[in-house]
Amino acid sequence: MTAARILVLAACVASLAGPAHAAPPSPGAARADAPESAHADPSPMRAIAIAEDRRDWSGGDLRRLLADSSAVVRARAALAVGRLQDSAAAPALLPLLADPSAPVRREAVFALGQIGWKGARVPLERSLGDADAGVGALAVEALGKLGDMAATPAVVRALDASDGARRAHAAVALWRLADTSAARPLLRHLRDRDAAMRWRVVYALEKLPLPVLIAPSVEPLLGDRDALVRAHAARTLGRLKARRAEGPLLAALADSVPAVRVNALRALQQIADSADAAQLPAIAGRLSDADPHVRVTAATVLADSFAWGAARREAAGAARLALRRGLADPDPATRGASARALIARTGSAGLQAALPLLADPVVYARTPVLEGLRLTGDAALAAPVLAGSIALGRPLLERMTAAEIAGQLGGRTHAGALDPLLDVLRAGVDDPQMLFAAACAGALGDWGDSASVGLLARAYAGRGRDADADARIAIRDALRQLAGRAFADSVEAAGRAAEPAREYAAGFELAPRERGAVIHTDAGDIEWAFDAELAPQTVRNFVTLARRGYFDGTAFHRVVPDFVIQDGDPTGTGAGGPGWTIRCEYNPLRYETGRVGMALAGKDTGGSQWFITLSPQPHLDGRYTIFARVVRGLEVVQRVTQGAKITRVEILE
Repeated sequence: MTAARILVLAACVASLAGPAHAAPPSPGAARADAPESAHADPSPMRAIAIAEDRRDWSGGDLRRLLADSSAVVRARAALAVGRLQDSAAAPALLPLLADPSAPVRREAVFALGQIGWKGARVPLERSLGDADAGVGALAVEALGKLGDMAATPAVVRALDASDGARRAHAAVALWRLADTSAARPLLRHLRDRDAAMRWRVVYALEKLPLPVLIAPSVEPLLGDRDALVRAHAARTLGRLKARRAEGPLLAALADSVPAVRVNALRALQQIADSADAAQLPAIAGRLSDADPHVRVTAATVLADSFAWGAARREAAGAARLALRRGLADPDPATRGASARALIARTGSAGLQAALPLLADPVVYARTPVLEGLRLTGDAALAAPVLAGSIALGRPLLERMTAAEIAGQLGGRTHAGALDPLLDVLRAGVDDPQMLFAAACAGALGDWGDSASVGLLARAYAGRGRDADADARIAIRDALRQLAGRAFADSVEAAGRAAEPAREYAAGFELAPRERGAVIHTDAGDIEWAFDAELAPQTVRNFVTLARRGYFDGTAFHRVVPDFVIQDGDPTGTGAGGPGWTIRCEYNPLRYETGRVGMALAGKDTGGSQWFITLSPQPHLDGRYTIFARVVRGLEVVQRVTQGAKITRVEILE
């Protein structure tokens, strides 16, 4: 469930179902406190905001307001239609592509890209010639989002535009289209004078399965003067599994920028096999890197990549020794990753060395010990450790992780050593901690325990509507595994409470007055500026929670080097939330370094978890709400490690 929250991560991470049992606590009254009936005669902007929140196209307000006499209203209505992502609404946007107002045309183009309606391809190609440069650039981006390779020639032509923004959008659009016919045009732009264009071109090339053609041209960019270009060159060479790049990637492990070293390590992991064990000393050497993000990545690679059997005995021994030293690393994530790698590589000997970490004060150092048991697949080795970690009184994340691994190993091995845990998992479905109950439900699904179908159905009926989105989804998905989609969906429908008619406070449609926040952490202060005009309800929700002290004492439960840091879950598991969900407010902002977005478990499932990007992440654009940007303390963001804590959040008026 943790992985489902972004991203990920993705993560982030996908689109990460409607509102949960409770609505956000009426924070809409940012400028006025008296609630108004949703049936009052609303202003156009209010009508748009309400229709958007209700995901209501059929009611007719949005269709009517797309033709309003005010360009401001038409533009706002077009943005709302894009957020609905209802293909039935897409044709109504087409007339706006010829609107006299450039801002209206921009919003219409963005909305068509968000909907992904392939019928918009030809009209969007015509918009490439729009007199407004912003419309043309957005049209290139939208064509990529449609996923229709028939648009590739038009997007390729945009690579040669005089406008840098349009060229950059074209490269990212070609990443989305993943059409090998674009390979040679992209290669011609690898030497673009603009570094922002170069890294995007390298990014686009990673999706094209043509390593013999692409790798020789990308490999020299490991020495580019721009760090983002170097990092993306390493990433692309890894994703292409370019064996010829092994030597240059090993050299990149000494790059001065940690993000490049991180991506070089991941690339070596992706291209490695048993013949590549010569990499072992260089990768193990990164366990003593000055940067904790590099160290944790090195430990992860040592667990998950090539077979050590082909390595010389002394090299394998040195790697094991480095991992044992990693058990005492000052960074908890590196301690945990080192334990995971030791157990995966050396079985019971590694487990004995790692067992003391189960008493580590930081839970993020403890749970990877359990993850190592998953990698070994040894049920007899795992059973006693999982039984201890699943017990009442252990931290919630540790219990959840143990339950999940027990289910996976039980389903994979059908080994008798794990049988006693089956009764523990069944009993856990009634545990007072709902997230643990959901983890047990998921484990029973993975185990294939058809005898628990009735138990899970009762749990969903009795507790599903009171659970955060992740927990509901876990129980439903377990039922799908065990009893089929039709049965699970019927249980879900029967347990779904009718959503009460919602009243919208006066000022609901207005942007909050708060201008930003300072996130005080034990790693330093991070200041945000809110994007309240484009994400008013998301900002309002964050401000409401922050003023309640909701985030005080929470941990950065997810840190993915050179991707994101994530917080906002008081349970620290990555599956917790405030008890309600909010709508996604997709907008044309882009995930550059230091953007703040809402984590999701599916569309419209945001609640309290948020993330900050450590580097540009174009694949997240238009998929997760951006509601703030870091304006001070980016260096703090870059040094946050898993388990770092927020002391308090200060809201700036």
